[in-house]
Amino acid sequence: MPANISPPPSKARLIVDQIGFSRIGGFSLVPVEARPIRSRAGWLYVRIALRDQTGAISSTPIATAIVSGGGREVKPWIECRVFPQVEFGDQSSIDARGLGLEAEIVRLMGERIPPGGHLMLDYENAGQEETFAELVLGVPPPASYLGFLMFRAGCRGEFKDWYFSEGGHEGPRKLQANKSPDAAAEKLALRGHLKHLRAFIRSPMPRGRDDAAIVAGAKARARLLLKEFGRKS
Repeated sequence: MPANISPPPSKARLIVDQIGFSRIGGFSLVPVEARPIRSRAGWLYVRIALRDQTGAISSTPIATAIVSGGGREVKPWIECRVFPQVEFGDQSSIDARGLGLEAEIVRLMGERIPPGGHLMLDYENAGQEETFAELVLGVPPPASYLGFLMFRAGCRGEFKDWYFSEGGHEGPRKLQANKSPDAAAEKLALRGHLKHLRAFIRSPMPRGRDDAAIVAGAKARARLLLKEFGRKS
């Protein structure tokens, strides 16, 4: 390649650019950091901040992620940590969850993952205790808070709860949602999810008041998914 021609961006870089320069809820996304991960070819670590309408950039990110362009028959994937509260330098903060920004950035990531790829969301960080508690109580992953966001973002294949690391490189606990490789697999997976959601809705509530409140919220999400996707099955 001639010296004056830059190499084409990597697949991971293209995914980061497609996500990192979007607008959500009156804010612009800004990839304030995007760097290769040593010893992991094709992986990028990215930190995404918010820019408000005055041009101010948040001092804390709305999301941090590892983005892989895939390779060797592995489709692109994203492992992400999303933050429900975002701080700005003037010590003000915004409720990213209440404003729908958390759901929007998950939606953007889901759109960028191709069929056969997957999205993972960390549920061990501060602000994601609800998902942690729901999974411990046996809530089906799509009805958990983060699982619900991924499901609606198009990741409706197999789910996996990375509650325990299996090799020392998996990092914190996270929930993985795959994108089905083709329409037939997606339809089959959707039928399975809806079957489990119906059974979950009919299941008895926990006896403890706090646990019952957690499960009630998850059952409400399950009903929304059945209403939204039931006809598609």
